[in-house]
Amino acid sequence: MKPQSVIGPLLLIGLGAVLLANTLRPELPWLELCASYWPALLILWGALRLLELLVWNWKKRPLPTHGLSGGEWAVVILICLVGSGLHAATRYRPWDRFSVLIGKRADWFGHTHEFPLPEQRRPSPQAPHIVIENLRGAVRVAGGGAAQISVSGVKRIRALEAAAAAAANEQSPLEIATNDDVIVVRTNLDRLPANHRAACDLELTIPRAAALEVRGREGDLEVRGLEGTVQLSSDSAEVRLEDIGGRVTVRLRRSSLIRAVNLRNSLEILGGRGRDLHIENVAGAVRVEGEYFGEQRFAGLAGTLSVDSARASLRVEQVPGHLELDLGKLEGANLGGPVRFRSVRACDVELEAFSHGAEIRLDRGDVRLRPAITPLGALQVRTDAGDIELALPENAAFQLRARTARGSAENLFGPAIKHEPEGTRGALLQGGSGGGPLLAMETSRGRIVVLKDTGQPLSSSKVNRRPDKEPRQEEIGLPVQRH
Repeated sequence: MKPQSVIGPLLLIGLGAVLLANTLRPELPWLELCASYWPALLILWGALRLLELLVWNWKKRPLPTHGLSGGEWAVVILICLVGSGLHAATRYRPWDRFSVLIGKRADWFGHTHEFPLPEQRRPSPQAPHIVIENLRGAVRVAGGGAAQISVSGVKRIRALEAAAAAAANEQSPLEIATNDDVIVVRTNLDRLPANHRAACDLELTIPRAAALEVRGREGDLEVRGLEGTVQLSSDSAEVRLEDIGGRVTVRLRRSSLIRAVNLRNSLEILGGRGRDLHIENVAGAVRVEGEYFGEQRFAGLAGTLSVDSARASLRVEQVPGHLELDLGKLEGANLGGPVRFRSVRACDVELEAFSHGAEIRLDRGDVRLRPAITPLGALQVRTDAGDIELALPENAAFQLRARTARGSAENLFGPAIKHEPEGTRGALLQGGSGGGPLLAMETSRGRIVVLKDTGQPLSSSKVNRRPDKEPRQEEIGLPVQRH
């Protein structure tokens, strides 16, 4: 006689116990507990089945051919589907999205009603701390010479009826609160119910020496002509900064554009995701943290530039010239190094007229370098797949070691550099003149070229392989994959 399993009755007992506990203690988060700990049911089931098999074997009873029957496997799959569904539902809470969709019926069927905000003026100290709290809408701030703050703008409310929009406008008046040197401007849009979509565009003129803090969720931000510190935070905004003397800190979750021009102190852009960055003429350090997938352009930076994201990290001591970074290329000229760049995605690098050397590490990508002659710094360049081209001044003092594991190496600089085979499929260039810093370059799959700096653009350099005779077998490299 085939022994009967006790797993089924135990599962029924466990399910009944959970339902009874939910009836007696409904305030406990039973749904969240089940969504988090449902795999424990499979662990308990497997442990009990293993214990049963051990007991049956000890009692010399016949053992089942399979550990689980077809029906039991169906129950296991059902438990996995239900448990995974509960976990996903409690984590992402799709019902919240449905409630948002229901709350947006005014966006779909209503109309936008505009309410102008009459200009309000308040006297202020010469250097106040001004806080602007605007849930949604653009904020434009300009520095002025008078010891006062003036606020004007327009409020837009989308509602099904004009009366409802007017009532919402009365519920969210513009307020200016003063407490010693702190002035707070509130639009009070958070007082409105969820079924009203409202935004408030503000224009402010404040004293030039004021310190500014703007808090918002959605809406463009523009600040110009201030001498104090500026702190901006928003969930989604385009940011434009111009002619600011104090430290600037920008915290965003999303942004299609951040533009900062003529800053006389440091700039920090922290967190978030975005597209374009245009940073020009900044006297202090520039720090960027986040994922920006468009064009990142930097020019006229007197302080340190550091850019950190999940795919790349960049650090340059000064950028008197220009530096551009996007998803597939780093390009710059007239840089005060050392330049340190690391990318975990395919990226080409082209740098000209940089001083104090460079450290470049790529997973894939070509590297073209033309360092400045004074001072010529050490180079550490490594790419796993890509070409390396280095143009050196004719009278430069250096020590070179350039190696390719699978590819060719060409010396167009002169007799100071020697060509040697490297293994069976690689090549090595080494040598130098007058001592000088070490220039170390390496590619696993690619071509290395060292030539004299003739002033021609690196990207248009034409390098021919031994036109007078056929290449030797050890000099033939594998085809280089372009990225």
